[in-house]
Amino acid sequence: MRYLLLFLILPLAACSSYGPGMRRGGDTYKDLQALRAANTEGLDYSREFYYRGGPVAVFAPHGGDIELGTSRLARLTAGKDFNLYIFNGWLGGDSGRLHVTSSHFNDPDAVFIATSSLLGVSFHAQADRGSWVCVGGANKRAAELVVRRLENAGFAAETPCARLPGTAAANIVNRPSAGGVQLEITLRLLAALEKSAEELSKFTEAVRLAALEFVSSGQAKAATEETSK
Repeated sequence: MRYLLLFLILPLAACSSYGPGMRRGGDTYKDLQALRAANTEGLDYSREFYYRGGPVAVFAPHGGDIELGTSRLARLTAGKDFNLYIFNGWLGGDSGRLHVTSSHFNDPDAVFIATSSLLGVSFHAQADRGSWVCVGGANKRAAELVVRRLENAGFAAETPCARLPGTAAANIVNRPSAGGVQLEITLRLLAALEKSAEELSKFTEAVRLAALEFVSSGQAKAATEETSK
């Protein structure tokens, strides 16, 4: 019986070791306004938001202990020129209750950054097996560029993202004028990126280059017109 019990527990531990705050089940709060009303900023959670006047907005709406590693990816991808919004949960293993689905993420500061930008990019954790990225979002052209750049950098990526498409218009990453790209990264890959500064740099640089390629191309104008129809 002891061996059977260990067999059942160890796979769960392996899945949760890098994401103690990963959500299980539905959200506790209907939107971010309800979450903020019930929790204390600076103690239970913190926010980082920088509007730099650039065309790209980077989001980590489930940062800190909610989906470990996503905050760092957002900061490095944004650098000093992309607009940035991060919501960090600081409740340790209970941080999953601070998860608010991206379509209900109505923080006015996040909405301002999104609607003042051309293209959105967001980072999320997903519990699928393997080491890869599922790239979704409303902007299919930009998603294809992200996949190509990631693959060229040596990472496994695919689009469209069947299980986690992230295409809803209300999704915070899709609020920019040309829509956005949502990256769902497996826990194994997030853990690997956390352990290797070189791999982390390659990953974030690939996403940056894809965003810049989209913004500097004629595809940006076409996607904006398509989104506004």
